[in-house]
Amino acid sequence: MAHRCVRKFRLAKPTIRDVRHLHSTPPHYDALALPQALAEPPAASSGSSSTRKSPLDALRRQKTEDLRNLLSLRIPSPGRVWGSYLELLQFYGSTKVPLDIHQGVLRKCALPPEHVRAAAAKWLARGRRYKQDVVFESRFQRVFRNIRSAGDFPTLEDYHCVLELFAAVGNHKGSMMVLTEIERMELAKNPQTYALCLHTLCHRLTLPIWHRDRPVLVDEVTEHCTAILNEMEDKGVPYTPLHVDLAFRIMKETMGMDAFATLMRNAYGIDLAYPDRSPLAYWGKLRDAAVVAEGQDDLPAKFPAQLPFTIAAFNTALDYLARAGDVSKLVQTFEVMTTPLPTAASNSNAFEDDDDDDFGVSNPQVAPYKPPHVQPNTSSYCTLLRGVCNARHAVLARHYILVFTSQEREYNAQLLEMVRTRPQDEIPSPRLLISRSVLLPVFSLANRDKNTELLRWINNWIKRAISWHRADIDAFTEARARWIEEGVYRPSETVGRDLEENVNDLPSVAPSSQFASFFSPSSSSREPSSAFDPSSPTLADPTASASQPVKQRKAFDVDLHLSLLEREVIRLEDMERRADAVLARNSQRIKERLGRRVWGGKDIYLRNEDARRAVSRERWREIVNFRPPAEVEAQVRLLAEESAHTAKRREWRSSATLRPGEQGRMLGPEDQDEPPHKSSGSRWA
Repeated sequence: MAHRCVRKFRLAKPTIRDVRHLHSTPPHYDALALPQALAEPPAASSGSSSTRKSPLDALRRQKTEDLRNLLSLRIPSPGRVWGSYLELLQFYGSTKVPLDIHQGVLRKCALPPEHVRAAAAKWLARGRRYKQDVVFESRFQRVFRNIRSAGDFPTLEDYHCVLELFAAVGNHKGSMMVLTEIERMELAKNPQTYALCLHTLCHRLTLPIWHRDRPVLVDEVTEHCTAILNEMEDKGVPYTPLHVDLAFRIMKETMGMDAFATLMRNAYGIDLAYPDRSPLAYWGKLRDAAVVAEGQDDLPAKFPAQLPFTIAAFNTALDYLARAGDVSKLVQTFEVMTTPLPTAASNSNAFEDDDDDDFGVSNPQVAPYKPPHVQPNTSSYCTLLRGVCNARHAVLARHYILVFTSQEREYNAQLLEMVRTRPQDEIPSPRLLISRSVLLPVFSLANRDKNTELLRWINNWIKRAISWHRADIDAFTEARARWIEEGVYRPSETVGRDLEENVNDLPSVAPSSQFASFFSPSSSSREPSSAFDPSSPTLADPTASASQPVKQRKAFDVDLHLSLLEREVIRLEDMERRADAVLARNSQRIKERLGRRVWGGKDIYLRNEDARRAVSRERWREIVNFRPPAEVEAQVRLLAEESAHTAKRREWRSSATLRPGEQGRMLGPEDQDEPPHKSSGSRWA
């Protein structure tokens, strides 16, 4: 009976909900966890009692201090931070929580972005989706609501915390909503804001998606990317190398030519329609940018600061145009950027001698413009030839093979001269090298189109490249031995590692859906890539200045150069065997196809007569060097007998134990290595 009474006994509920403590507090404050109504001090009855502090205020201060100590840790537990934050809100009630508490919780209530990205990658490898980011997003929303309810306003750095998390998981819709929220709050966006949004779009394209939904996603990402670039152009936000890199990655997947042209114009000052002249969009803004005050209208206009047009940017632009299949712009960009016109010629009027025709003079004093100029390397020619061969322009392919080999031989002769006359530290690293990646697109084009003439032509160039590389190996090996003997050079111990890490050949065929960076050093320049890797968990510094000095070219490394030459010899020899087999197969099929026409009494085209003629079977056998089947069978049988006889003789020699004299008496003249002396009865007579 007593037990039933105890079960039915219930305490009266307090006026507010009891607080559940998530971390310990000092013992003398534990007893103060009372309901708010009971903890309020009574009204002041005298002057001395008015100065007494409320126990709740002391508890608030202690909870606030505990939370600040927790936030001071480098990587605290997000769950513990969030629980302490909720507990602190209950103790504060309607009182205003300090802004720094909200901002600290905003940065520590979720895992760091690099940890979130690593965890998401692990879950994705298991075939599952990482869902903890949804919990973090809900925490962010509540913190922002608390900041606004307290009468404060979030800062741009607060929104960057949210954008970093969205970039780590590829939440592109959330990023664009945050970007709209920043615009509504009238906060000034900086380059990092746009870089985080582009990073999110770039990461979203790498995540798996159902193939039927991918076109919709690509269109959506293209629209967002174009809107961001246009907004940066309208607001005058300067481009950084990170913006250009991320935008290029997105455009290679979406293939938006308008956005690509806008990016090239704003980032590098290059108008793809007229690469050798200043962009026309600048002319309306040049005078306003140059006029600082009245009375300075006569000053020459200046172009806005642009990013340096490096060889990596040039190769990326070529790769984009090659993927787009625009051969005319591809060739135009390559020719103008590698061999630009002089500054005066690019700004002068072509009709200055004609007084009657006034089409507007582009005076260099009004708008001086220096076209960007780069020196192409092996990767540049690989990209160019891949784009040309994919479009099946055999004439352009042969032309650029001749141009590349001519420049490479000339540069190699200069390099050999410098090796003989200069020390190694004063020799620049070569930027051109005949490799398999350069010749492979042309070989693939000839094989795909069954172009026997082009196939025979590229086969000859493969053989020439092998002989040239072998001669260069001998020359550089001799120079290396001389340097070691003179004591001016010490052999490198990391040649193999440098060859694997710093030398990446371009693919012969561009992947259609592979989202990868193009910024990879060529086999000749070996310049380290400074591009952003979307697969890395951390974000590079988006505020890097565009005026940072370009790294100088590395010095010549003879060990690495010899390793490259030896590797290319092996690859080219393998390619030569493949080309010989393909050429023989294609030639045989052409002969068989024309032979069927001859046997059917039809005409064929004869190049030496430049006409179509009907030829006889006997003449056709002479033209194509066909032999009768009996002769072919006899030759095959003779070769088989000779091989069997050779194998039998080797077996006999390996098992014979006779003395040399006896062996000579037992073996016949036809079985001896050396032919006997001439005699009337010998078959050698």
